[in-house]
Amino acid sequence: MNASSLRYMQVKERLIEHIAALKPHERLPSRTALSESYNAARTTIERAISELIGEGLLYARDGSGTYVAEGVRGTVRQERVGTCNWGLLVPDILHYIYPGIVRGVGDVASDHDVNLMICNTDNSYEKQTRHINKLIDSGVHGLIVVPAIYGTVDLQPFYRLKESGIPLVFCHRMIEGIQAPRVISNNFYAGYIATKHLLAAGFTKIGFISRPVYSASSERYQGYVCALTEAGIPLRPEWVVFESSFETDGEGYFSALRMLRGEDRPDGVFCFNDGIAKGAGDAAAELGLAVGTDIGVVGCDNTNICETMSPKLTSVKFQTYETGAEAARILLAGAAQISQTLVLQPELIVRESTRNLNG
Repeated sequence: MNASSLRYMQVKERLIEHIAALKPHERLPSRTALSESYNAARTTIERAISELIGEGLLYARDGSGTYVAEGVRGTVRQERVGTCNWGLLVPDILHYIYPGIVRGVGDVASDHDVNLMICNTDNSYEKQTRHINKLIDSGVHGLIVVPAIYGTVDLQPFYRLKESGIPLVFCHRMIEGIQAPRVISNNFYAGYIATKHLLAAGFTKIGFISRPVYSASSERYQGYVCALTEAGIPLRPEWVVFESSFETDGEGYFSALRMLRGEDRPDGVFCFNDGIAKGAGDAAAELGLAVGTDIGVVGCDNTNICETMSPKLTSVKFQTYETGAEAARILLAGAAQISQTLVLQPELIVRESTRNLNG
């Protein structure tokens, strides 16, 4: 469904609601007045009215205007135009950044009378494929996807979306090989500003602990390396860990424990997310290191972990609501520009876990 078709459906639906409130033979406002009231092109108004005349809900009198047909009131609500439905795929609606993205998409959808169907993929390609195929079969009019990252990538449902003419927008990250508009977070910049902050606070021996390698973890790592290089500090491969599993139990803890037990240990660590940062903080405390002074710790995602940790955790905050809202606006416009990429910048929220060494 393109942008003009979606707009036309919305206008026709509003006209049906207007008709339902009028009496038989009551005159409709002029095309010009309706165009201004609905903020729609006159041609869109003309098309909707012509179809409603053809469906028997309105009739025209030459030189006089358009009127509500006899016997329409009370039955119009059963003549409703098909509702516009969107699908939204997220890894887990309860986890980390995704509630903000869901709220952003949901608010824009609600403002434009679009029904939103939310599907959790648990980051599984298999579940992602099942959900997309079901949504296509249900006649969905558009799709916003935060791509999964577990398993073997399956591009077939995305090819099917294209063949079906259903607009697609990627959100937060993208899938290589699939051309579609995307609203993404600047993960490179997240790693860069986190590491720059640790350096500015006096921590110069900085490690990196991440989830397994995929697009976001690679980009945050690149930002980390760039900040070190810019400061003239050589990369220490032994202080870089990409964990072998996406499991959350013990994430960050064992990696940090091994890293900090050495005689030559880092005095700062940038972590892929707040969960890993908490694990690193727990490992530091077990070894008698004070987070914020003996070792600086920075996380990502700015979750509620930040305020519950002691000391409170410095973290990179992503524009989650704006990411979802912008993706929805692109879909609303028809997602016509397949090369469109909107990159939203994160910001650093400084707390106690990176107190200055001399402070």
